[in-house]
Amino acid sequence: MTPLRHDRRRRPGPPRGTGPGRRPESGPEAAGPAADHTWELWNLRALFPEAGLEDLLAIKASQDRLLAREREALAGLWSGNRVILGPGHGFFAEHPELGTGMTVSLHLGPYQLLAEPYAAAGRAPLIVLNAGALASFKQHAESLLRKLGHGEGLGWASLGDPGFVRRIIAAVRDDRPVLVYLDGNDGQGGMATTRDQGLDYALPGRTIRVRTGLARLACRLGCPVHTVAVHWGDEGLPVWEAGPSRRCGPGDDPAVVTRGLFAWCFTQVMRRPDQWHHWSMLRHSSACFRQGPLEEDGVPAGLREDFGRAFQTCLTRSPDTDRLVLENQVEVWR
Repeated sequence: MTPLRHDRRRRPGPPRGTGPGRRPESGPEAAGPAADHTWELWNLRALFPEAGLEDLLAIKASQDRLLAREREALAGLWSGNRVILGPGHGFFAEHPELGTGMTVSLHLGPYQLLAEPYAAAGRAPLIVLNAGALASFKQHAESLLRKLGHGEGLGWASLGDPGFVRRIIAAVRDDRPVLVYLDGNDGQGGMATTRDQGLDYALPGRTIRVRTGLARLACRLGCPVHTVAVHWGDEGLPVWEAGPSRRCGPGDDPAVVTRGLFAWCFTQVMRRPDQWHHWSMLRHSSACFRQGPLEEDGVPAGLREDFGRAFQTCLTRSPDTDRLVLENQVEVWR
């Protein structure tokens, strides 16, 4: 097929901040609206295939307003104003079932407050995170709980570390609540393993790959799995919502359980896209970036390894990219 045009431009940077890709760089927008928002629009269209630049910019403007509100609220909390904690305490009192089993949540709204009602009620949970998030999140969470007088009761399990599954099993069997941020979608082998070995999950705009380990573990243990989301309400206070709960067992299909959990998760995101903090997960989980096609028998092993290394280098190191437009609506990036 003859290329219609060929140009060389800056490769879109990796998503940063809480936007559908990244927050705008400092400086004027006059450099061209599409140039800075390529990854963001691509991410947004995974959930909203018809979204345009105007939709993206509206979400980003709302994110900026919410970020200012969040900073003010959290600064007040550190200064001793605990009004934002009241809704969580009331919510936990109304849902005592959350005190055992696994609670699945996502990086939505003031997600950092998820563990606080548990600790305040004397049910300090085990929090499951990937290694990249553990260091910063753990330090912040423990500092906040000490400030609030909740002691040192939090437990931590880092995905992929030796023994992390045993820690989760021990917590469940001891009736200690376990908190998991489902949209992390990470584990042993990192996001490359998610893409290559994960379960296909069809979003409105494209297919991503998702981890099934949480569901397999819940089915093995026969424990209850709860869903909880928290977002900022119109009055500037957190709003807590309990989703479906179910008790999994050996007879349940982990793939079905996984798809049900992610359906709940993305329903929350699509209701409040401006409050989701983990848009980069969509890009890193996209099935189109998997190396599976290189595993066919006709591809020599050495060539597969070369292609794999080149692909990883392209994703992580190359400062530029070539863009080849084959049709009006077909673009190939390398």
